[in-house]
Formats: sequence, structure tokens, C-alpha cells
Amino acid sequence: MRHTLVLLLFCHVCLHETVDARTVCSRPPPVDGSEVLGGQRVFEPGELAILKCSQGYTPISGSRNIICTITGEWTKRSLQCSPKRCPTPDPPANGNVVVSSIVFQSTISYTCNEGYILHGNSSSECLHTATWSSPAPRCKPVTCGLPVIPKYAKIIYDKVFTGNTTEFGFGITYKCLPPLALFGNERGYCTPNRTWTDPPECREVSCQVPAAIENGFMTSAFHREYVYMERVKYGCNKGYVLDGPMEIVCEKSGQWSNKPICKEDAK
Repeated sequence: MRHTLVLLLFCHVCLHETVDARTVCSRPPPVDGSEVLGGQRVFEPGELAILKCSQGYTPISGSRNIICTITGEWTKRSLQCSPKRCPTPDPPANGNVVVSSIVFQSTISYTCNEGYILHGNSSSECLHTATWSSPAPRCKPVTCGLPVIPKYAKIIYDKVFTGNTTEFGFGITYKCLPPLALFGNERGYCTPNRTWTDPPECREVSCQVPAAIENGFMTSAFHREYVYMERVKYGCNKGYVLDGPMEIVCEKSGQWSNKPICKEDAK
């Protein structure tokens, strides 16, 4: 008799636990930016749970209430929560910003243009406070030392500066001391790799005595070699007029510029 009573009590307990496990509702997990308010883990049928928007989200519509049903399931959620938005970021001067989204937990990245170095964080995350985790970085130009002055040349700087460094893009102009000719780049720049463009060379250039022209004469010619940029003038005999430049110049190639000709005066 005692054995039968114990068995009946055991079966009653099992039946009670089975019914409880089937009918209670467990705490619903966070879904689409919403979660249950408070720390309660188990809810009885008919019991109400209050929803809230998770950190980083804002309510836009729907009810905050859901109810535990007798089947152990929750009624359908209607609360809609939207992720917060951070301000649209501006690119730094001389740089760019890569943006795929500006909502909570999204990330943006920054880059600098060629010749500039990023100072600051290269990325930033949209926080639950609708602010970016890091301020926009700065893009500072790379620097070069002073350019080398070629032999027999001088340098003209684009602008006045102080110190012994120049910034990316800073330009100069090379000039050879007369009567030498410049071979190479007349302009120089501070490059992205912190060096200057290749400097030119200053070389001697000479031209032979220029040839005479028919029905004309040279007004300033000597039987000697001429150096770069020296000039010789021409004139025409009586009854003829010049067709072309009055003077020619010794060019960098070691040749004279185009000579004129003397045409018969049509008058």
C-alpha cells in the first residue's frame, strides 16, 4: 500500500512538471533591435512582457507589449526599432572617406591622396549615441629636404618658405648661368616619395659661323663659334626685302634657327 502511494505521488509530480514546462514562456531573445525590459527569465501564460528598443535603436512604431500564450509561445511582436544614424561624414582635406552606411555599428574608412600622410584613426564606428567613435583624421603633405642645385645653375622657388624642408607639390624652376644651355627638366617638384624630381644639367653649346643668304648680308657676324642664345642679324641688298626673321639664334641643338631669305622688292 505504501509503495503504491509513493508511486502515485511521483507520477503526480512528473505530470505537474510536464505541464509547467509545456505552458510557461522563456524569455524571448533580442530581435531586430528590440528586447524585453527587466531581467525576468520565465513567464506564465497570460503574463505580459514589455519590450524596449536595444541600445543604439529608436522606436518608430508598434506596441511594446507581448503576451505569453497557453501554448508557451509569445504573441507576435509589433514594436519596430530603427538603428540610430550618425551624421554624414565629410572627407578630410586632400583625402577621401569610404561610406557604405551611417547607421549604428556601421564603419567608415578614411584615406589620403597621393603625397599625403594620414594623421589620426583610419576608421570610425557609428556608436549607440549616434556619434562617430573617432574624429576625422588630417591628411598632411609629405616633406622633402632642400633640392640639389645643379652645377652652373640657379634655382627659383615658386614661393617664399622658411626652414630646410618643403612640402609635396612644392615647385621650383631651374636656370642655367649664361651662356650654358639647360638639358633636362626645367621644372622640379617635391614628389610623394619624399624626393625631388631629377635635376637638369647645364652644358656648353656652340654653333658654327652662320651661312650667308643670297642677295643679302649679315650685320653682326664674326668668323668664330657662337655660344647658346647668341644672335646674328640679317639684311638685304638694295632692291630686295627680307622674308622671315631679321635675326637668328644659336639654339640648344647646336643649330641656328631658321634663316630668312631676300626676295626682290615688288615695288
